[in-house]
Amino acid sequence: MVDLRIKRQDKDRIWFDTFQVEEEPGMSVLEALFHVQERLDGSLCFRYSCRGAVCGSCAMLINKVPRLACRTQVANVKDEAADEPKDGIAAVKQSGRIEGKNEILIEPLPNLKVIRDLVVDMDHFYDLMDSIRPWIDSAEKNYEKETLIEPSMQEKLERYTNCILCASCHGACPAAARDENYIGPAALAKAWRFYLDPRNRDSYKEEILDFLNSEQGVWGCDVVYKCVAVCPKKVTPTPAILEFREKME
Repeated sequence: MVDLRIKRQDKDRIWFDTFQVEEEPGMSVLEALFHVQERLDGSLCFRYSCRGAVCGSCAMLINKVPRLACRTQVANVKDEAADEPKDGIAAVKQSGRIEGKNEILIEPLPNLKVIRDLVVDMDHFYDLMDSIRPWIDSAEKNYEKETLIEPSMQEKLERYTNCILCASCHGACPAAARDENYIGPAALAKAWRFYLDPRNRDSYKEEILDFLNSEQGVWGCDVVYKCVAVCPKKVTPTPAILEFREKME
């Protein structure tokens, strides 16, 4: 048996409920939450979709670390020591206490408004992503003509195209925690991807440098690599932020 200690919230009321779930081989935290919702408390709210670490919907704080519930195995986190998660990212942990053996602490993703229980409002995160204009703004108007990209450039772009918009990096980011207007690691990584893209206008690149040259942009980053540590798709926002800083110096 494993205990799920879940942070609940309904408007201004906040409390914790503990549910005992029988662990099955290969059970994910998301499956354990399904068990609670279907058999123990139908009022429990959480978000999910693909169940295969593709959509990013089920990002939440699991034992004080932002993770995808669908890919986090109960067996890997139920005995996790309070000071050292088994995935080797102890420095990413948010402050707080984990009770101990056979318990998993589950909370909503930090740095975003809670709608109810484990469901957070993603609108602010999406607005931050939109602010960097994440699309191709090409001067080329002959859209029937094929635009080729060198393999070396394609490789650089690929490092930043795998983001699934789960906001795990945003939840782990100390800069986002202290400033809600901080653009955030996901948007900054995406901005670097479009800055690199040779199909974008030079004027776009100048504009994005001006837009990000602030404390709410690249200079607000603490360079502690927490975003890199928690990304389920191995996107690396911090190196992108440092590249932007070099362009601005």
